[in-house]
Amino acid sequence: MHNLRLFAAGIALVLSAAITPAQAQIAIEPTNDNGEVVLVVDFEVKAGFEAEFEEYFRRSVICSRSEPGNVAFNIHKVVGQPNNYVLYEIWRDTGALESHFEQPYTKALFEMFDRTLVGPVTEGGLRFISDLDPALREPVAAKSQDNMPADCG
Repeated sequence: MHNLRLFAAGIALVLSAAITPAQAQIAIEPTNDNGEVVLVVDFEVKAGFEAEFEEYFRRSVICSRSEPGNVAFNIHKVVGQPNNYVLYEIWRDTGALESHFEQPYTKALFEMFDRTLVGPVTEGGLRFISDLDPALREPVAAKSQDNMPADCG
């Protein structure tokens, strides 16, 4: 039942991109016992749109990693499949992920998906995952919004 709720939340999350994450009420739940939310997203990019997709994600990686609640934010290109990418994210808690969705660079990323993706992420691309042995984390105090790069606003 928990996995079904996470899947439904994931679907709502991606569908909300058309409305904007700020307007949607998304029920995001922790996926790990330590309160973290972990997700993986598979992307298939239209031929000729790879450069735009990568440009937006390079900015998002820099900005997202600077957020106080981010543990990991990694975009990967699938070897041998030039139009396929995988995003792996870890957020300290649901509030951190919700805050991430409110950032201008995240909203720009969602808008870019409409132009560049072969199909919606809702078609099996978004998965919430759980770590078998979640790591203990240091307190968030190590990062601050004050350290956000200037072009992330």
